[in-house]
Amino acid sequence: MMMIQSVFKHIDTAVASLVDICDQLNEDDLHLVPIEGKRSVGELLSHLALICLADLYISEGASEEEMAQFYEKNGLYSVDQIKHALITNRNFLYRRYMQFTTEELLHVTTSYWGASYSRLEWLLEMMGHMYHHRGQLYSMLTLMGREPKTPMFA
Repeated sequence: MMMIQSVFKHIDTAVASLVDICDQLNEDDLHLVPIEGKRSVGELLSHLALICLADLYISEGASEEEMAQFYEKNGLYSVDQIKHALITNRNFLYRRYMQFTTEELLHVTTSYWGASYSRLEWLLEMMGHMYHHRGQLYSMLTLMGREPKTPMFA
């Protein structure tokens, strides 16, 4: 369980920094699109806020169709919704993972696109996924002259 707590610590850092970045934004900032043809700031933040829950569902065998429905049903359109989802979905992920035995953490599942990982490896993937998109968000905001005044690592 100590390894899970270590991963949670890094996810906590990502979530805390994302909430802090959200506190520096206004609703109009969500519509910024610094790179033509790419996600807006709001779309990227919405995706980030759903990662803990979406990636958990994927790790539990959700199909591509089920995930498309999940994203359609769980759109986030305001800074407050995004902040709430970041915290709520992180907490849901933690509750789920704290229930697993060591044997269950080592159980391998396969995503709809064919990636196979143990539950522990999926948790590491979720952490990496959050850090990846958090870096994108930081770059996007910096390109728009809105560099976040947020510590990115604790």
